[in-house]
Amino acid sequence: MTLLRFFILSWFISVASAMEPLRALSASEDTVQKDLTLILKAANLTGMIQFEHIYDLGDYTSVQCAQEKIILKVHSLSKEWSSSFYYALQKLGFLFPHPRWQISPSKKQMFKQCGRKIFWKPALSYRGFHLHTLHPNEWVAGFLGDKTKIATDTIRWLARNQQNIFDISLLRIPNQDFIKNLKAPFKLAKNFGIHAGVAVGIAFHQQNSFKLVSLLGAFSDSISTKEIKRNLARLLEQLDISFLNVEAGTSEFTPVDYNRSLMWLNLIAKMAKKSKVKMLTKVHVSSNQKNEKFGNFNYLPQHAHPDVGILPHTVFAYSLMDENAPMYGNKNFHGMQKFLLEQKEKRRAWYYPETSYWIGMDIGVPLYHLEYLRARAQDMAFLKKNNISGQLNFSSGQELGYWLFDWSVSLMNNLHYKFDPLIGVKLLKLDPKLMQEHMQFHREYFTEKQLVSILTFSNPADELFPSHQIHKRNFLKDLVNDKEKLQSEIYQLASALAKIPSTKEIQQEEIKTLLDISYARISHALYVRKAIMGEKEKNLKQAKLIRESAAEKMNQYIQKFNRYPEAKVFERFANPTAYQFGYGHTAKTLHHWRREETKVEKDSYSAFTMNIYDLLDIVL
Repeated sequence: MTLLRFFILSWFISVASAMEPLRALSASEDTVQKDLTLILKAANLTGMIQFEHIYDLGDYTSVQCAQEKIILKVHSLSKEWSSSFYYALQKLGFLFPHPRWQISPSKKQMFKQCGRKIFWKPALSYRGFHLHTLHPNEWVAGFLGDKTKIATDTIRWLARNQQNIFDISLLRIPNQDFIKNLKAPFKLAKNFGIHAGVAVGIAFHQQNSFKLVSLLGAFSDSISTKEIKRNLARLLEQLDISFLNVEAGTSEFTPVDYNRSLMWLNLIAKMAKKSKVKMLTKVHVSSNQKNEKFGNFNYLPQHAHPDVGILPHTVFAYSLMDENAPMYGNKNFHGMQKFLLEQKEKRRAWYYPETSYWIGMDIGVPLYHLEYLRARAQDMAFLKKNNISGQLNFSSGQELGYWLFDWSVSLMNNLHYKFDPLIGVKLLKLDPKLMQEHMQFHREYFTEKQLVSILTFSNPADELFPSHQIHKRNFLKDLVNDKEKLQSEIYQLASALAKIPSTKEIQQEEIKTLLDISYARISHALYVRKAIMGEKEKNLKQAKLIRESAAEKMNQYIQKFNRYPEAKVFERFANPTAYQFGYGHTAKTLHHWRREETKVEKDSYSAFTMNIYDLLDIVL
């Protein structure tokens, strides 16, 4: 009995140790003061606001006004005092929807807040973003390349929106290059009290990801152990990080030996702990990896030491509660929800959802998918209710209007906003009733009636391996051979077309344009399918006219709203990812739309028709 008590006590001690907070970080008052100077300069309000950090138990910010100046007195003993300060700025009228877009208040607007006490109450202890640099976005140029202003702008955006964690994916480029480029932004993050992390593969061979173990080592305990000890020690020594995000398999869909993977996870967690770094591993939603003893490979961390934290991942704009989320062979994400709840008392567990999903699904279509707002709000309420400590939101980029989704998620972390999916819309002073109408349309037609499976596009991997496609859908070649399915899709599209809400009254030009293009895709998809049904030339001509009109809107959009010209996100260019074009390039050219037309026109439904992805580069 004594031995049993010893083991139980040891287990509780291990779990308690694993649940310890990330290393103590607190914003530098000097860093925050310099940032305030930049904010006021951009607003033509230089010198108008001062702040004081008062170390007491108040946990609020008071707004005091005297002689045409405002003094923000931040009362807090918390390491996160700066979040309270930035929330007070938000209440004064300063908004930061995008790293390169600041909305500033008038003096009159600010002075309405005089005498107020502003309380900051976060929903989650850890909140922030995974900046997915395996995709060719602005953050590849900013963090892993030499466009450092992009990185510093992003760090400031995180701080100004009360986020306290972020990570980036490391790529398979010379260590000295990314080490050199990451030092300044990671130091700035630390000075803001923001925890930086990196995502790496163990033997993850997909998308040019940095990995700790060679292809040969993946088949050997001894070789892989030596490689992990050498490569991880070097990484932990060179990078000043708070946490490590680890990919366990050789890809999202291919496991390594289960016992070896378990050994790797435990070893990495042990090494990270010695360096005062917390380790978490991504839990994918792929459903094709099963083992008689351990079950689903993605759930393997449940058998690991408590120091192995987890990042249960869901994809696209479905919530944990949605009944229908037909992705990667799943019916929904209820299994991931159950796993998260089971493990949250046993190890560090942060939720890992998405606000953009690049390859053919939204940001590169472009599809301005408002369901992200509904799904993320629903999930965050769930996280708070169930005492989940953190969320690391996966983002492929913030251009093409996707800043609204990331910004709204950051705002939802404030309990004052009660997980309102329209909080960003309301702060931008757009008509919430009008935007709610568009959100309801997306909910009903895109999700519940699954129009999203028609409006988005399959990629070559889906077409080559249809049993495990990203999203359940009918391929065009299926429609050619099944007139019943074809007629069903034509009916769905025509029904949705008749119910599209008007965009005329949307005052924000960027959002209006993107919704117009998204709704044009409904018409385009309809005429492509009508062309399969008959009168091919006539219907394809109409589809082409719709595409050309949408392309003109896209060109005008890019001229006005390309905020990262130096990152070339709308261009073809050589870069260290597995994709030799920016993530906005397919949106700019409407490549996927043209590809669909071409397949029907030439009666060529091969996975390689107009393929722009280098599958060997992605896989190998």
